[in-house]
Amino acid sequence: MKSLTEIYDNGNGLAVKAQPVDRKTYVINEIEKQFNQIFIELKAVFPAITAVIKTQSDLDTFKKQWLLSFAENGITTLRQFEIGMKKARQQSTPFVPSPGQFVSWCKEGEALDIGLPTVDHVMREFNRYSAEIGFSCQTAEEFPWSHPVMYWIVTDLRRQMKQYNQSLAEVEQRAALLINQWAKKLSNGEVVPKIRIQIEHKEKSVVTAQYQETQAVKDMWERIRAKRSRENG
Repeated sequence: MKSLTEIYDNGNGLAVKAQPVDRKTYVINEIEKQFNQIFIELKAVFPAITAVIKTQSDLDTFKKQWLLSFAENGITTLRQFEIGMKKARQQSTPFVPSPGQFVSWCKEGEALDIGLPTVDHVMREFNRYSAEIGFSCQTAEEFPWSHPVMYWIVTDLRRQMKQYNQSLAEVEQRAALLINQWAKKLSNGEVVPKIRIQIEHKEKSVVTAQYQETQAVKDMWERIRAKRSRENG
């Protein structure tokens, strides 16, 4: 399948690989044929679309804006579109979504399709981690993550929130961004790095505790000697 980005020529309209032709003459390439099927599916799920698109000009404008939105946001395969349509069929409204809303469905569905969590899942884990870190667990590596990728996403969110004093709404926005970034990485063959317990950190804690205990014993004996010295003096 051709990339959707191939259908544009410097953002000025549909690209034509053959010789220039009259703008009223449509060169039907593969992606345009596919978009016809896309439109049929959208109309079946969102019947109110007929109230918005009444003329050929309306359809042409709709088509151009949606394809441009796909191209700008990396929706380049029919598989991604099918994922978005799965989410679309769950909606209870007859009105067609904006291109941006549909793109977000495609990306969210793509992330779920490869086993990544939703923003809601991330935020629940974020809140649980924030409540337990320093109490039931001392380090992020000790926390019982529901999914390995949660470690990398949630710790990033906590770090950013503290550094930039972000609101929960801003944290949610970044969560969506990170999920999409991980979806792209995994789609390109990367894997989620394993979580490694920081043994060195634990060893340092033990050594510190042992030192503090030894020092306390020394201080105690110093007090005993001083007391005996006063009593014998």
